[in-house]
Amino acid sequence: MDVFEMTSGSIPKIAELMCTIKPDWWDYEGAYGQLSGTEESIRTVGWYLGENKDTPKGWILCRELIGYRALELECSGFDDNGVFKLEHKLGDLFEAAEDYARRKGYLTFRSGISSVGFNIHGKKIDSIADAIAGLECSRIDYIWYLEQGFRVIGIQPNAYETGFHLIILGKDL
Repeated sequence: MDVFEMTSGSIPKIAELMCTIKPDWWDYEGAYGQLSGTEESIRTVGWYLGENKDTPKGWILCRELIGYRALELECSGFDDNGVFKLEHKLGDLFEAAEDYARRKGYLTFRSGISSVGFNIHGKKIDSIADAIAGLECSRIDYIWYLEQGFRVIGIQPNAYETGFHLIILGKDL
């Protein structure tokens, strides 16, 4: 067999294949929609904080991972008197996102933070399970995540550069 790039012209044939061999997962329209755009599988949604609608002070942007029934933090930030702050200043926005996710029937809220300040930062990871089991950090945003019910569900080694990892967090909704 040969490998071909998916194009708009081949999508109808592939959608037909999908709904034929796995009809309990896809009907034709669902398969076609998933192949031809992200609207069927991934959407973005966000909220912001401010003194009023015209002066945002912080934001949270999330991806809806529809097939995984999960909401995932894409990016966020807070202006603390001109200083960029992360998640621990955005509790109200996280609550709004979690409420939204529950209403949509999502089961998980996922996020990630860099390994800066963790005992694994700058080190080679040979075993992800061992790295998770021995993970240590006193960063305020990490502690805040844990206090909010998040737990470490994975590590992506070398996500940003060699030795600069991504700590993946998840919370059951």
